[in-house]
Amino acid sequence: MTLALAAAGAGAGELRATIGNVKPQQGKLWVALYDGADSYRAERRFAGQILEASATEVTAVFTGLPAGRYGVAVFQDRNGDSALTTNLLGVPGEPYGFSGGATGGAFGPPAFDAFALAVPDGGTVTATVPLTE
Repeated sequence: MTLALAAAGAGAGELRATIGNVKPQQGKLWVALYDGADSYRAERRFAGQILEASATEVTAVFTGLPAGRYGVAVFQDRNGDSALTTNLLGVPGEPYGFSGGATGGAFGPPAFDAFALAVPDGGTVTATVPLTE
């Protein structure tokens, strides 16, 4: 039984996202992993993590991923309301970021292709997610 489980997971990929510019001890980091443009547009994450903002750099690790394209979006929930705070125009009022440092335009967040990463079968991909305010 153990051998079958090890063999089944042998081809699984891993994505390591290092989140930078974190404001230590100010709330939590909400990390979303999207597996395609459709799920991103629908705000249906493939996986997610909530991490402590314990240092200026924090790493989120996603394991067991099938080969494919993934994108990471993060925000630092400094006020503890479990949501990205925005102003009346929809401009974020808390730190946020996307894999590869992708940024949105004047009318919203970046397209999925701007921050997508290819995770190969059995490989590990590293990404940086600098938070901006």
